[in-house]
Amino acid sequence: MKYQFVFVLLMQSFFLNAEPALLIKKLLETSPETIEESMESLDSLTILKKNGVIDEKANVQGDYHHFYFPKKEIEIFGAKLVVLDHEYLADYIGCCVDPGVAVVLKKVDGFNSNEIDTFAKQNSCKINDIEKSFIPDLVMKQLGHVNDKKYLFELSCKQNDKRHEY
Repeated sequence: MKYQFVFVLLMQSFFLNAEPALLIKKLLETSPETIEESMESLDSLTILKKNGVIDEKANVQGDYHHFYFPKKEIEIFGAKLVVLDHEYLADYIGCCVDPGVAVVLKKVDGFNSNEIDTFAKQNSCKINDIEKSFIPDLVMKQLGHVNDKKYLFELSCKQNDKRHEY
């Protein structure tokens, strides 16, 4: 029992000090079917909040979407994180929740899509052109990326994406 306690403390320490990009990948790998329950425990989203990578509360909230703007520059899959979209059912407001996580990324110099393509296939995620993704104009305007749309894309790992055929 004593060893289990020490192991748990070591794992918490590891996750609290984990690199933000690894935490975001872990969020994207989380099964959409369990993302609401998994958010209740010490997990990637909670750690990102505790470490000041994102705010405690969503910067923009609409319908079931909770958009978080990174407070620190994070590079993931060779691109810069622009916004994290955590969609879940908190209160029933109608129909059509698509639980899961999506990120909007901005291509940087030397961007190579091989890593993200492999990740998307392994995790049944979908890569969307920014024009085909659900990112409200309000979010884009607040981010100041309205003119950068040709460099932006979305990696979506939500429940409906899991049904996507490659």
